[in-house]
Amino acid sequence: MATHLREDMAAQTAADICGAITSALDSDPVTRPLASLWDALAQKGDGLAAQRRALERTLVRARARLSVADARWDAETASFGRYVVNESEGRRDRPPYTRFFVGVTPSDAQAFGVDREVKQGRAWIEELGREPGSALAEKWTPRLTSATDTLETNSKEREAAMSALAMQGTSELLYIGEINVEIDKLEGALLQLFPGQPKRVASFLTATKPRRKRKDDDGEDEGPGGGEG
Repeated sequence: MATHLREDMAAQTAADICGAITSALDSDPVTRPLASLWDALAQKGDGLAAQRRALERTLVRARARLSVADARWDAETASFGRYVVNESEGRRDRPPYTRFFVGVTPSDAQAFGVDREVKQGRAWIEELGREPGSALAEKWTPRLTSATDTLETNSKEREAAMSALAMQGTSELLYIGEINVEIDKLEGALLQLFPGQPKRVASFLTATKPRRKRKDDDGEDEGPGGGEG
């Protein structure tokens, strides 16, 4: 029975196996008509692998921007807290400190997760809006709005990148399933072409077998395999 590819196999590895099968089929005049389908599968896997690389890079960049935005938000929160304390003459039991930091201190807010930081930032901005002409609002509304908007935007970018990678994983899983179906079909076709010749049939599917430590005459490891039974 033919060896199937693992469901968690990387698309590029699977594409390389398909390419090897293409070459094997194309090398024999009897099986050459079967090669085009496997060449198409190899190209499909190359495309999926390229897409994954692009999506992973997008996610890495989104995470980097979010890290910077988070650090900026924390710094602005710390500065805002110090400013409000000064405006309260160092007392935390009187306005304006009690307007903004009832139940949560500036230090507490900096330890929040991103979503909660955004929510907290919006709450401070809303409170500042109750006295739009005050010096406190004039100074801190634009600063907190900019830092919170940037944090929210970059958080959404990261979420979108993670979602795209999850969808990519589904496409790759379907790709591996497609290959495994075609492996079974190919084995059946080969058995019809070469009845009573199991070694000859197996030779076309060598690439699906797990790598073996035995080396061929050129000193190279055998095949790009990596399937499992």
